[in-house]
Amino acid sequence: MPQRISQKVVNTFIKGLITEAGELTFPEDASIDELNCLLDRDGSRRRRLAVEVEENNVLSTFAVTSSDFEFTTGRWTNVGGQAGLEFMVVQNNSTLYFYNLSSEPYSGNQKSFSVDLTTFEHAGSTGAGTAKVQLASLSGDLVVASSAINPFYIEYDPTADTISTEQITPRVRDFDWQDDTQAYSEETQTPSNGRKYDTANAGWSGEKGEAALAAYLAANDDEYPPLTHPWYSGKDASGNFSVAEWEKVYSGTSLTGNGHFVLDFFNKVRDGLPTEAESTRFQAIAAFSGRIFYAGLTSNKNSGRILFSKQLDSISEAGRCHQQNDPTADYSSDLLDTDGGVIVIPEAHNIQKLHALGANLMVFAENGVWQINGVDGVFRATEYSISRITDVGINNASTFVTVSDIPMWWSKHGIHTISFDQVSGRGQEQNLTISTIQTFFDKIDGNAKQRCIASYDETNKRVHWFYPSNGTGDYNKKNQVLTLDISLQSFYPWTVADSASNTDYIIGAEYLSGFGSDYINFDVYTANGDDVVTSGGDDVVVNKLSQLAQADSAVALMIYEAASGKMTIGFFQNSGFLDWGDANYSSYAEAGYDFMGDLILKKNAPYLQVYLRPTETGFAGSEELGYNPVRESSLLVSSYWDFRNNTSSSPQQAYRLKYTPVVNESALSTWDYPENVVTTRLKMRGRGRSMRLRFESEQGKDFVLLGFGILSAANTRF
Repeated sequence: MPQRISQKVVNTFIKGLITEAGELTFPEDASIDELNCLLDRDGSRRRRLAVEVEENNVLSTFAVTSSDFEFTTGRWTNVGGQAGLEFMVVQNNSTLYFYNLSSEPYSGNQKSFSVDLTTFEHAGSTGAGTAKVQLASLSGDLVVASSAINPFYIEYDPTADTISTEQITPRVRDFDWQDDTQAYSEETQTPSNGRKYDTANAGWSGEKGEAALAAYLAANDDEYPPLTHPWYSGKDASGNFSVAEWEKVYSGTSLTGNGHFVLDFFNKVRDGLPTEAESTRFQAIAAFSGRIFYAGLTSNKNSGRILFSKQLDSISEAGRCHQQNDPTADYSSDLLDTDGGVIVIPEAHNIQKLHALGANLMVFAENGVWQINGVDGVFRATEYSISRITDVGINNASTFVTVSDIPMWWSKHGIHTISFDQVSGRGQEQNLTISTIQTFFDKIDGNAKQRCIASYDETNKRVHWFYPSNGTGDYNKKNQVLTLDISLQSFYPWTVADSASNTDYIIGAEYLSGFGSDYINFDVYTANGDDVVTSGGDDVVVNKLSQLAQADSAVALMIYEAASGKMTIGFFQNSGFLDWGDANYSSYAEAGYDFMGDLILKKNAPYLQVYLRPTETGFAGSEELGYNPVRESSLLVSSYWDFRNNTSSSPQQAYRLKYTPVVNESALSTWDYPENVVTTRLKMRGRGRSMRLRFESEQGKDFVLLGFGILSAANTRF
């Protein structure tokens, strides 16, 4: 009986990895399994480049420990108030190091200064090297915090090329009552120390407040006044305190205001009372609305508290987290829009990340995400709103990344983002993995998720999450990469191979914008073009900030160099397709189940036509030794039939050149090939109701897969 012939063309094989689909419902253009491929927006799929250190790389002055101390990176923007000047900040154990990102090689731009974090350890700290720092840039200065240290700020002097540091001591108004407020509507003759303190904190202190209290005690047999209204409500016509006038005011059981005293938030010393010490420190900070916000305490009392500074005129004010006016004062007691203060979210615990998003401050805690914003879109100390977006919290602050200011993060159950309602401005959580790669995500063990870090390639619109393989012993090693292409909305994984000759590995990643600036010396000349010199014959130069200089845009990899135990910088950039120069890795993708229009009849595929783009850039070699193509391509294709896990055919070479390129000995960088696309027709062996194809690389060779077409033949009978 004659067979029914049909055709299928696949030219957008770029939906990435999908694990959340059945054999009969698998979407088109996606892969059932893949590794080490790169999806391009033009619809092609290619091999990722290999990891290598940057050209002319330089080793760090510091050694990188392989024990369980923290290593992390961040960026300090607008350094010293100089537009375009950007430092990469590297935390290695308990020290911060700095790299100027203005030119290549980036690893050769380590600054001479550093910061010893142990200087800022607090009493009871587990050690400055045991917690990752978080950074916030504001007006050219850098604020640093972690759960193991007191917060501090760094200032940069561009003229001297030096930095200075100063610890931040957050100070707040004391609005906590120290005794039973239910008894405060009555006088008491034997006040506790708490009652005495609360009386003073309610305004019965200072020169006039103390005088008013003394007058009241004298007139009432040393009985302390009820704390129902302020002392100045008893002023007479002359403006002096009068007990008789004060007693005319009826306040019932109302409680007067307090907050006269301003205390060190971490060490609250109250007269006559035990010192109240906060044993934990802020692990999350953010710059927002001209202020610094602090959060992430883990004590029972303060875990849901977020402190914010006043609007800063100077970084030295970063610890002023209180209102300027005394709330117990007779005049000028109002809270100002620009004041600092404390926001309390009682439900939040273990706040790990703060993120400024437009007019909103997003609060990411272990048990959910909250949104803080001003009533009219401007945050003020006098008015703001708090709303809970989701009860899906963040599992590891280092997995947090922003994509055009839209946050993404890992929870224990998936990868999430937030979308915003165009009318109300309210955020709504979305799970990105539940319908795509949830099974893949669930296979990453808890330790690997806790050690994951994120980096967003702003140029190519790709998010990279770096994490270790399950069970990896090296604490900071990152040999797995999960990528989300924002434009394609596709996930795909990479694995970095280990070299047999060394144990170098990735320990961090940071996006480099490719733009930077630096101070350079300019020679001074007269209007006539003559060189200006001093009377002593010294050349006159001026130190100025250079114009922005462009370098390569890429995600830079912080690499542990095993031979020296130090750090250098590298990239995914080697076109030899051997990680570290000698470690082979496989790039492959398996297309989904193809029933060729029919679930019942058995089919075969007489022909498969594959379309690839040439990648060769020329030749290397000599007339004596022969010539070999540079960046040669190869793609092996095999097939699986009827849901089998083993191939039904031997791999076939799909990259077959029709013409033999001619070597131009005077221009070896020329690849003289007459076509932009290499087209190869293959005869596929096997038979069944469904087929899926596997495309795989060959060691040391590239490929760019544009698409493929299948000619299928089905019997008209079962």
